[in-house]
Amino acid sequence: MALTHPRRSFLFGRQATPQDGWSKFVLKLRNGCAGQVRLVADDQALLEPAKLDDVLAARQLCQASGVVMALQGLALPEADRSKFVLWVQAGSRWGTLMPLGDTGLWRVDAGCPLAGMQAAGLIEPNAQSQALNFAQWFALSYRYRYLSDTLLADTLHSVDWLLPDGTIEVFGPFGQSDDQPLRSLASQKLVPQLFERMSQPWLQESLQQQSWPLRFHLDALADQSCVNLAHFFVGHGGSLGWLVAATFRKSTNPLPTNLPAIKPLSQAEHLQLDESVKQLVDPERAFLSPADQNG
Repeated sequence: MALTHPRRSFLFGRQATPQDGWSKFVLKLRNGCAGQVRLVADDQALLEPAKLDDVLAARQLCQASGVVMALQGLALPEADRSKFVLWVQAGSRWGTLMPLGDTGLWRVDAGCPLAGMQAAGLIEPNAQSQALNFAQWFALSYRYRYLSDTLLADTLHSVDWLLPDGTIEVFGPFGQSDDQPLRSLASQKLVPQLFERMSQPWLQESLQQQSWPLRFHLDALADQSCVNLAHFFVGHGGSLGWLVAATFRKSTNPLPTNLPAIKPLSQAEHLQLDESVKQLVDPERAFLSPADQNG
């Protein structure tokens, strides 16, 4: 059952106050996770996961209790400020990167410091971004840019992605270039619906704009001859699930460290499509709402 925010607690009888439910949630989280859990505000807590199982347990408890699960380091959208929030670190205790034999591919865990990726030659050095971890950078970068104008096609091969329903799926090359079919029923249902969103005529006309007009990268599905589903999640803003890890192809040209640009005011249909993508991927609002305008 979803928790109600304490600011509205005066509407409830004493036998079941919202704060009671929040306290029970925090206690269950502490009992169910190996990592540290601490309160950071009356209605917000922070989990420092000791292992991936802590993240999975947190997602399940958040969904059952109606608590928003948020990546630590992101901004809290206005729509979520009246909710209970659990901030979760990306997983610094297992935040490694390593080459995968002689394949030319590197696996990068979500909690890997971005400085480590820069030292490995996967991303261009950038002093502004060195304090970020990979998950934070992945959530914030390449927003409001056409992915076709970036080097992502040459570098980002796949992502291990935790969907809001608890499914972990590997998203990567799809269609003609498919080298790893979708395994879960959840992702097999999701992907055709994303293609349907992308096929709307007015959105096709929007592709002529100077910058990509949406928060979410449906443009990753535009050229069906070279679709890579991993690219759809770039710049997700914490709204579409949880990054577990990613696989990069090392290139002679490291990926530019592109932090978010200011977004021009959206047209009504763009805002509606952003919301429809959120509703499609995360109908129970387990993760953050789409970022505020210009965020």
